[in-house]
Amino acid sequence: MTNIVHLWEKICSMESISTIHIQRIRLGQPPQAVDDQVISEAPLEILIGYTAAGQRHRAPVAATMRTPGDDFNLVAGWLFAEGIISHGQDLVQLKYAGDTDTVLAELAPHVIYDPEANRRQFPISSACGWCGRYANRGEVPNVLAKHLRVPAAYICMLPELLRSGQGLFSATGGAHAAALVDETGRLLLRSEDVGRHNAMDKLVGAMMRAGEFPLDHHAVVFSGRFGYELAQKALAAGIQLVCSIGAPSSAALELADAYGMTVCGFVREQGFNLYCGNERIEL
Repeated sequence: MTNIVHLWEKICSMESISTIHIQRIRLGQPPQAVDDQVISEAPLEILIGYTAAGQRHRAPVAATMRTPGDDFNLVAGWLFAEGIISHGQDLVQLKYAGDTDTVLAELAPHVIYDPEANRRQFPISSACGWCGRYANRGEVPNVLAKHLRVPAAYICMLPELLRSGQGLFSATGGAHAAALVDETGRLLLRSEDVGRHNAMDKLVGAMMRAGEFPLDHHAVVFSGRFGYELAQKALAAGIQLVCSIGAPSSAALELADAYGMTVCGFVREQGFNLYCGNERIEL
């Protein structure tokens, strides 16, 4: 077991972290250009190899975003959780199929597998492909508007705006939140949910139903980590400025940078990290 743990730590240390250049903003001080480490996030497609009518077949079953470095254990655990396998003996082999973004899980011949019943309808989709996998970053258009400009102090006030109305979190300690703020710093809407993605969907849905769309004169702030799927949702809504109390992932930053979005992370009352879209922040 000790050797397995050491091997896992070695793999994750190599593939799970990306180093990027950012500006560290602290109110009353000049910006600092520093290197920062962000958690890696990349797509993974899962294929199933199975036996039917005496023949071996291969079929896609799911696609998900993950942190690279422990893909085979991830896939094995996912297959077990989904009820596709019940024991380690149900898996003959796990291997990469073509590249490290696709894992093929070869099921033992005794495992009965129905691809139509098991296939999950949630393949990754985004305007830029899988984080640039099929597109050159230089070919991706810069689609977001550029008219929004706010001072650094605007960013630093967002945590309190978010925190002041988190009723579910105050009562339970188990809710994430998203808040929408206009360019003057006025709080327009705040939503809470057990999941960050649901909180964002509630916020966007409410604004859409109110006829206040797109959200290209607004900023959004999240209570936790800023990942790829939240970047997708913000981009679809036309939001130019995204702020998070927590850290962004590498895939979220790649998507945001490709489409001209401004991303601020580790936002506090005293300062924040500025990852991309510097032109919208007045320093």
